[in-house]
Amino acid sequence: MEHASLSYDYDFLGGEQHVYTFKTQSGAGYEIKFKPSGYLISDADLEEYIYELVIALSINPFEPALPPADGLLAPTIAQIVADFLTSHERVVVYICDDSDSRADARRKLFDGWFRRFSKKRYVKIELSLGQDETGQDFTAELVARFDNILVPRIYESFLKAISAAK
Repeated sequence: MEHASLSYDYDFLGGEQHVYTFKTQSGAGYEIKFKPSGYLISDADLEEYIYELVIALSINPFEPALPPADGLLAPTIAQIVADFLTSHERVVVYICDDSDSRADARRKLFDGWFRRFSKKRYVKIELSLGQDETGQDFTAELVARFDNILVPRIYESFLKAISAAK
């Protein structure tokens, strides 16, 4: 798809995980996936509306280093999330991965993206998932359009699932 010059062009591949792909000017490739994740909530009637946002670096010509900073990365991901949320019932869940001890940095980056690109069209709810043995906080972010009437029910269902897991 062709988009404003303030973001990279991306392709929608579709599939079960609603995969989008794009390549940066430096040659790095990314896959943005919206993985069905109804298991994250307690209400089976709402499962079809819950998707986990996955941002995956699929091509890294700079290995073992990470690709250089890129000013078009955030606006491209924001454009993709907006495209995915055109169906107003969908809710995206972003869980900060901490497999490399960088969850806090990822959460701050996501919060910055949200503030910069939400344009008052979306609501974001931060939920605590608890702490690990080192005291590191784990959070999840629920993102949906403001006009999504399912958000209160999804939020309550997510809280019940978190409480049951503790």
